[in-house]
Amino acid sequence: MSAASGGPAAALEPRELDLRGVPCPLNWVRTRLTLESMPAGAQLVVRLDPGEPLESVPRSAREDGHEVALADECVRIVAR
Repeated sequence: MSAASGGPAAALEPRELDLRGVPCPLNWVRTRLTLESMPAGAQLVVRLDPGEPLESVPRSAREDGHEVALADECVRIVAR
């Protein structure tokens, strides 16, 4: 089965969420809802505006027990 058909390789691809322009706390709400729909170990890459969003979303994700890594205006979260 290929990644395009939704086979095992598809689960390895990070899911992306562009939340630039979405205000706090809605950006965390959308991130959390997306994470809740993902299996443990899946990766979510969230694009955020600089400032408060880049501070609060990673902090909230860590508080919920997810692994978090920052790179520029992107946050990579590994779902727990």
